[in-house]
Amino acid sequence: MPETGLHAMMQKDTGMIQSAGAKGSPALAQNVVTPSATKAFDAGASRAPIQIWTGKALREQIHSKSLENAYRQWLYHRATRQPRLRDMFLKESSSFDDTLLNLKVGDQHIVVSQSDSYIREVGRDMRGALSSELKFATANSMRDIFDDCLARKAPVYARYISSLSEHNTYWEVLVLPLAADERSEPIFTMCYMAMLSEKVDVLQILYDRSPIGIVAAVPIMDGHNKTDDARILTMNNKARQILKQEGTGLPVHTVGDMIHYLHHGLKWSAIGTVSQDRQVTQIDYHDPDNQRFSMMIELINQFVLISLAERDQPEADARATNRFARLLGLE
Repeated sequence: MPETGLHAMMQKDTGMIQSAGAKGSPALAQNVVTPSATKAFDAGASRAPIQIWTGKALREQIHSKSLENAYRQWLYHRATRQPRLRDMFLKESSSFDDTLLNLKVGDQHIVVSQSDSYIREVGRDMRGALSSELKFATANSMRDIFDDCLARKAPVYARYISSLSEHNTYWEVLVLPLAADERSEPIFTMCYMAMLSEKVDVLQILYDRSPIGIVAAVPIMDGHNKTDDARILTMNNKARQILKQEGTGLPVHTVGDMIHYLHHGLKWSAIGTVSQDRQVTQIDYHDPDNQRFSMMIELINQFVLISLAERDQPEADARATNRFARLLGLE
């Protein structure tokens, strides 16, 4: 693949293009150039907003259980040989509902199968169509992904907003390269799709991968409403990382436990407290290595919502919990 292919795209967290092959780094497929040096790139063709992950980061990003099962099945066969098309049609694959199967013919991809459920979801039967005949933004972007998937003989995971829907329908798709037999090169791309709920699924993804630690607790309704007694309901991955609660930390069950653990377990020292109003309190800390942290405690609709951030994060990000609270309808 030439350096102008998917591997050469660059995207920073600010929205610029990153390498689609980099671990954990998404790429915007509307800016993807064709991975094939022999195929002319239609610069005027529209592209859909697509995020792409490859490599080891792929498994961490998959949300749907059915996509995860398909990926595991592909990996099982890949351990000993090139996975074949028939490997994905075993009995245990019956849970894969929304699928699309393509066959590479020359520089084209032809849709040879599309599940009934996926036809209903997108409102379009694409069976028998060549990739060059599918003149809509999502198809233009996916065509580049299919080429890259076959060229590298490796899966690609993507999330995209369908250009066939007027309602900004958000999908996740796992694209697997498959061969006719174990001795041949992969010529099929099998796509497993799942629709992401516009609120619950998307927020779960944002919550799990937020750069801000988020802790939610439920206060005891005994008339005192003491924050210290609030029982911790959930904390995201970043909060567990900051609090060193990834299997080695002390038990933390209440907000009071957490505050005690900051002082006596992690040896954090408070360097300032700001009470903005009766609902919001901010406490700044530093740890024994002088790393600074900011903790925001807010009472929102009978939830205690706590955000934890390294002080090198932008100030606006320190109140990231507010954005989640609004989206969840807590405010």
